Amino acid sequence: MRKKVSLLLGVVLVVAVMIIVNAVWSPFSRSTEAMSQAEAVRGVLEQYQGGEIIKASLEGEMYRMELQSDTGKYELTVDARNGDIVSIKPLNQAEVKPEPEPVDPVQPPDQGNPPKPGENGGEGTTDGESGNGTGINNPEPPKTMITKEQATKLSLGKVAGTVEDVEYRESKSSRYYLVEIEREDGREATIQVHAITGEIMTITWDDDDDDE
Repeated sequence: MRKKVSLLLGVVLVVAVMIIVNAVWSPFSRSTEAMSQAEAVRGVLEQYQGGEIIKASLEGEMYRMELQSDTGKYELTVDARNGDIVSIKPLNQAEVKPEPEPVDPVQPPDQGNPPKPGENGGEGTTDGESGNGTGINNPEPPKTMITKEQATKLSLGKVAGTVEDVEYRESKSSRYYLVEIEREDGREATIQVHAITGEIMTITWDDDDDDE
């Protein structure tokens, strides 16, 4: 009789342990389960409307995606557990053409009579046309660059945190701001913002393995 009671208590104890382990382990397993590729792609396109994901693959706990947009092609690294965009690298960014310099049309003065202000393309012409009615228009002026404050606002829209530094840089083919932001969890991100269009070019984290 004692053996049967002991055996019954043992079975009850094992079942109770299994129930407890399953209750504790199941939520943890669900929280760390990777989201589907479709969910990850949908989350990226919600942030980059008008773009198209042309390639996506799961590598460990990260999705590798290629995004095609009007400004070029980009490689994205997306956290498979929560859908956060970890990094963005430009692959073949659309070429930024040099801005044309404005050139004022000049008309030759009449023989023996110097041009008067507002006539023959001289000083005083305000509508971009010469005073003799030829109707030559000035080319469009260069596009206005965004300010540091605007670049900071655009960056905080992508990565919430405290702005540590904002730096303007330019090259032969591009002008951009580098905005450094520190998040509450201690991670630091450097966001590259196009100084003319305001496009977010790259987001680089301080713990990335790849140098950008």
